[in-house]
Amino acid sequence: MVDLAILIGIFSYAVFGLGLLGRLGELELRSLGVLGGLGILGVVLFRFRIGSLLKKLKLLRQDRIFILLLALLFASVIVNMVGVLGPELGFDALWYHLTIPKIYLSQNKIFFIPGSLFYYSAMPQLTEMLYLVSLVFSPTGTLAKAIHFSFGILSAIALYRLAKRYLKTRESLLAVLIFYTTLIVGWQSITAYVDLARTFFEILALDLFLRWWGRDQTKKEDKLLLIESAIMLGLAVSTKLIAFVSLPIYLILILFKSRRPLNTIYYILYTVLIPLPWFVFSYLYTGNPIYPVFSGILDQSHKIVTFDLIRVFRDFWGLLYHPQDFISPVFLIFLPIVILMAIKGRLKDELRVLLGYVFLTALFWYFTPRTGGSRFVLPYLPALSLLIVGIVSSGGKFFQKAIYIFGILIAVINIGYRALANKKYIPVIAGGQSWEEFLVRNLNFQNGDFFDQDEEIKKMAKNDPVLIYGSHNLFYVDFPFVHSSYAGPNLPVSYILVQNKNLPKNIPLGKLIYNNRKTRVELYISRGNLK
Repeated sequence: MVDLAILIGIFSYAVFGLGLLGRLGELELRSLGVLGGLGILGVVLFRFRIGSLLKKLKLLRQDRIFILLLALLFASVIVNMVGVLGPELGFDALWYHLTIPKIYLSQNKIFFIPGSLFYYSAMPQLTEMLYLVSLVFSPTGTLAKAIHFSFGILSAIALYRLAKRYLKTRESLLAVLIFYTTLIVGWQSITAYVDLARTFFEILALDLFLRWWGRDQTKKEDKLLLIESAIMLGLAVSTKLIAFVSLPIYLILILFKSRRPLNTIYYILYTVLIPLPWFVFSYLYTGNPIYPVFSGILDQSHKIVTFDLIRVFRDFWGLLYHPQDFISPVFLIFLPIVILMAIKGRLKDELRVLLGYVFLTALFWYFTPRTGGSRFVLPYLPALSLLIVGIVSSGGKFFQKAIYIFGILIAVINIGYRALANKKYIPVIAGGQSWEEFLVRNLNFQNGDFFDQDEEIKKMAKNDPVLIYGSHNLFYVDFPFVHSSYAGPNLPVSYILVQNKNLPKNIPLGKLIYNNRKTRVELYISRGNLK
């Protein structure tokens, strides 16, 4: 799995390098995409040893509970795949995860996009580089969604391999089922975000760290485990900057175990080294290596949270049980039991360090901004799933039955819920509904989603640039455009498009030639250059 993660990282940086050189041509990207795809497929077939896995499954075919767990996992994968095959509706995907790579493709280069809309173009974009190549093969974004879906599958496999070192086969599969059927994983699996990619790298970082923890830590191969863990965390940071919050967790655990400051220095060095090219990129364009953090451009919701005892209980309750950003009641039910059993009983050393890791993740998560909801805790749910199954199943037959009954029951409920949520994609997948009709019905135009119904604007504008005011999520724009957030003065534009916004008085607005009440879009002829 580690070599697969490194190969993905190399592929992403190869795309980044081509973009910096201004070589994002279709031929280059298609060639790189085919080579990268074949390389990744080769690693998967070699490392996962499909034949050996099938033999192990045959040996377990008499275990009805194991078969049930496997069937539920398979059902969850199928349900998520339905959402993958439908059009993209995710807010952040339509805002920047897919739109920024699409802008890069239109300009054949990677660059910082100034202004208040696409400020994420300065941040590490490991996964977006994969999406950039995918858009050459699948302009609708379906392949990009499939890539993020695949990271969910890889995360489940990585968790299973980690759990197998501490639990029995059936218990390991139960931990995977609890994680993979959480509603947040189901939602993330059908959209082109980056959180499942971060989760994959973070699981590998934890796996390698736990291996290092169990060794004598004096041999070179043991030190290599710690370095590889840092590299995996560096890939996670290259995927999502907020993954830096995991760094102090590992530093605290390293000092507790080895009391060697040099190990912490190595861990910091390799963690920072991987995303360093993106930090340099950001610094050269903005003067801030972690822009837009500390830039003043982010609103209050992005601020670091200060300690407040009442807010601690409120936020953690909202994290585990919040109807708009739900995870799974399994954690809410069994976490108190885990805490009580951890206090009363003796835990294996591996579960003890895992408990410390989970506690520290909760502590440092509390101080992170609340813009991502449960998405920001998603990379730590695999460890929590493993911890719950490991501790509860060791508490006797009653607790063993309880964790299986509730784990399976809630998995069934979550799968059913996700099936109902993804039901709307079936008509468009089956061909009974067009993509255009689906998007017109399901996009949120009031919140700034854009769609050119019947391609009317594209037909009018042809190859002339359109200045856009008000629209926020521009992935479905299919004509040359400049957004007002980064448009410079004296910009020659032929048309001005307005959505949900009152225009400034200095805008040279001409005749209204198109108005769509459904999509909230108006198109005007421009009367001159932008002042």
